Amino acid sequence: MNMFVKAEGPSGRAKIHSEDPKHVLGLVHYLRTIGYNAWIEDTNGNEIEEKALKVAIRSRHEDAPSS
Repeated sequence: MNMFVKAEGPSGRAKIHSEDPKHVLGLVHYLRTIGYNAWIEDTNGNEIEEKALKVAIRSRHEDAPSS
């Protein structure tokens, strides 16, 4: 899934592309800790809820074959 982390803060705006949901959630958390207003959007500009993304990560992890 292609996603963008968008943020506005002390030094301007940021737009970061990622396909990794864990990376996206980590970026949003980090940007907020350094004073940015950060959110996640899909490629069409629709906001993605963080809770839904966390659920998707959890279910994807549970579906993965164990080694």
